[in-house]
Amino acid sequence: MQQQFAHPDILQHFMNAGDLYSSETEVLGATIRHLAAHQGQVTNKAIIIHLIKQLECTDDVVQQDILRQTLELVVSHTPDDLHI
Repeated sequence: MQQQFAHPDILQHFMNAGDLYSSETEVLGATIRHLAAHQGQVTNKAIIIHLIKQLECTDDVVQQDILRQTLELVVSHTPDDLHI
């Protein structure tokens, strides 16, 4: 099984932010662990889809805020697809 990993800039950004994104870093780490364990690959697209699914499944407004912020950070650091 081939493993693929998300663009390293996303992880680096979260790690360099220190306490600023501590909750978001925790959510991203859990997402990456979940995807690696269940899908064997971690891509930006898989992270985004997983976060959206989590966002749709929770009624906790604080958790929704954390998930939304994590999603926004991941999307903002995901390179656009090249269209030829």
